[in-house]
Amino acid sequence: MKILGFPVPDMIMKLCKPAQVYLILSLISLTLYVISMLNVHEQVLEVEPEGEGIHHYTLGGLVVKTIFTILWIYLLNYICQFKYGKKIAWFIVLLPFFFMGLMLIGLMCAVSFIALQSTKNKELQKALDSKSLDSKPKMMGPKVKQEPLSELLR
Repeated sequence: MKILGFPVPDMIMKLCKPAQVYLILSLISLTLYVISMLNVHEQVLEVEPEGEGIHHYTLGGLVVKTIFTILWIYLLNYICQFKYGKKIAWFIVLLPFFFMGLMLIGLMCAVSFIALQSTKNKELQKALDSKSLDSKPKMMGPKVKQEPLSELLR
């Protein structure tokens, strides 16, 4: 079988769909990891020409990431063999995306809450400033009635 003109090994085609999706996402992740590893290595060499430590560190991370991906694909494919295995495997594959969506929604709510509170605080400060200017006792004039603070905070 060919996908986008490239032959796909039978071993990959025998994987269940959740494992195949995880394999595709992992290949994208590994590609981006290699690109970032090369960029970081070049930047470190610009700053410190004798620096070799970052290259070995990121190469080790790439090896660990690759081993973890292979083990995870094997585990997902094993889970798919059970009665409700495919549903569980899909849940495991999509769980990080679900949590990322929840974090994004939470972040948006927090930012909007902070913006709303900031607007309320500015309005309250303006009201307090205008009331404090109006409530200063004048030397010659009628007595000014001071409103309690609870009235100002409404």
